[in-house]
Amino acid sequence: MHWLFDNFYILSKILNTEKNPRIGYWSILSRQISRVWWLAGILTFMVYCLKTLRKTYTDESDLKVAALDKMTVMELKQNLIIINKLRHDYWLNLIRAISDLLICLNENEIPLNLLGKRLNKGVDGFFGMMSSAIYLY
Repeated sequence: MHWLFDNFYILSKILNTEKNPRIGYWSILSRQISRVWWLAGILTFMVYCLKTLRKTYTDESDLKVAALDKMTVMELKQNLIIINKLRHDYWLNLIRAISDLLICLNENEIPLNLLGKRLNKGVDGFFGMMSSAIYLY
């Protein structure tokens, strides 16, 4: 939904909103809707990351209990490596989501409404670069 309304916003900007006030209204509305969906998507992704992280810790403890009777040491080690890789990826995804969340909050003007100030461009740039670096990694 974020991308759909963001594309509506871009199309309305291409259609030159100064000449047609109705297009200008829909442009502003589609931008606001797009930003709200962006925030909802990031929050949903963060919940998913947290649930997956919690599951990796539970799986690790269950694996150690099950390994007492049924697994060889090599199988236990391989399964622990898989769980640790998954956990590492989701910790990075959570950090990336938090970085994107700060940018999204600023775009939705939540710091402005709560604190009376927007986050400065340096904070946006830093967290944007951190998010993109984690994504590229």
